[in-house]
Amino acid sequence: MSTTITIRTDEALRRRLEERAAERGQSLSEVAREILENGLTPRAICERAGHLRGKLALPPQESEPWRKTLRERNWRR
Repeated sequence: MSTTITIRTDEALRRRLEERAAERGQSLSEVAREILENGLTPRAICERAGHLRGKLALPPQESEPWRKTLRERNWRR
């Protein structure tokens, strides 16, 4: 069973949705459903932010107190 919802958007957002639908050969409703499904599906932190793993690179110097605190609290060392 499906139901209908109505949303209001500005013209720019509507245009972007129409462009994406045209690129994929889908209807606006199909694209909107996919976007809502992806946005509302719970995902683990590793799926959401896994691409950030190992990206923080600090110089070896610990002259600043916040660097020392950050290194002490970093459990991955």
